[in-house]
Amino acid sequence: MTVTESARSPRRRTPRNTLNPDRILDAALALLDRDGPEAFTMRALATELGVGTMAVYSHFRNKDEINDAVNDRLLSEIELPAPAGCAPCDQIIELCRSVYRLFSEHPAALPLLTSRPMRGDEAVAVIDRQLGLLLAAGLSPADAARAQVVIMQYTVGSALWAVRRRQAELGGCDEQAGVRRQIQDRLAEAPADRYPSLTGLVPELTAAQDGGIELYEQGLKGLLRGLLGG
Repeated sequence: MTVTESARSPRRRTPRNTLNPDRILDAALALLDRDGPEAFTMRALATELGVGTMAVYSHFRNKDEINDAVNDRLLSEIELPAPAGCAPCDQIIELCRSVYRLFSEHPAALPLLTSRPMRGDEAVAVIDRQLGLLLAAGLSPADAARAQVVIMQYTVGSALWAVRRRQAELGGCDEQAGVRRQIQDRLAEAPADRYPSLTGLVPELTAAQDGGIELYEQGLKGLLRGLLGG
């Protein structure tokens, strides 16, 4: 069977009486991560599962209810650090690392979470723990609130950067990969007399682009030192 024939083959039908809410949420999250929230419909989800649309409706009333359930599942992946045992700064890093992994591993997480009202305790618990740790680290209430926003902006932005890079490196993204090579070639060809710092650091800049979570954590630690005055 050729690749084209395989791609056109219909999805296998789900055996009777095997569909359940967990399987539906697994398929919904896979569909959202792969195709994005804009492509997510009940019909597309039913096709992903290999069932009729009404089979999905027998477990969830509508798409919004599925989105809320996926939200809860995503947020439950964030691990809250133990309330004691290490310094507040270390706990902040541990918590932010978990948030970074959520958004970098699930491309649909940010648009999905920001498009739905906060439901349940998971999102509130993350914010509350961050604020509590920042207060325990010695910040005033106003500074703790500002620091929490700054940290989340940096974390989410870094995760989205990682997602974009990973998408560009996957198969079928030759055009984006080509753009990246063009940028690198352009940097290498820049006149040294005009851009001395940039041209002298092209290898280092290229290596830094592949820093991943280690580079994120390095930046987070520097950010926290500035915010906490340490």
